[in-house]
Amino acid sequence: MKRGIRNPLRIFATILAVAAGICLTSLGAFAQDDVCSVATLRGSYGAQTTGSIVAFGPIGPVVDTGIIRFDGVGGASQTTTLSLNGSIVPNRSSLTGVYTVNPDCTGDMALVLPVPGGTTTSTSHFVIVDHGKEIRLVVTGAGRVLAGNAKKQ
Repeated sequence: MKRGIRNPLRIFATILAVAAGICLTSLGAFAQDDVCSVATLRGSYGAQTTGSIVAFGPIGPVVDTGIIRFDGVGGASQTTTLSLNGSIVPNRSSLTGVYTVNPDCTGDMALVLPVPGGTTTSTSHFVIVDHGKEIRLVVTGAGRVLAGNAKKQ
């Protein structure tokens, strides 16, 4: 009688192990296919950044929200409404912008933005998630403690 019970359990365990192996192999193949390039980012993304400027500029809390546009070949532009230490700067648009994307879906962006008396370059490091539908970023400029998200529109 024990022998009859053991065989169905052994068969079930074998089927379970084979199914788990197939799932893990499929998952590994999917991860290998997720390679990014500048073409991964193309179109408009709704974006928001929050944090603080702690040095090298007007010090205080910062929030901005707006649109980042990627052209799919390394050019970027941004138009946002900015709250800087409680003062609102509406429709602040970048003058120029570039971005790079690594095969592991990380990348860097530089936007030249107008400021009183001239321009400043805002630099960010990002990771592309959900096959290009979203971006997580951190502003990498000195004195900036800012992080944000952008979602494809």
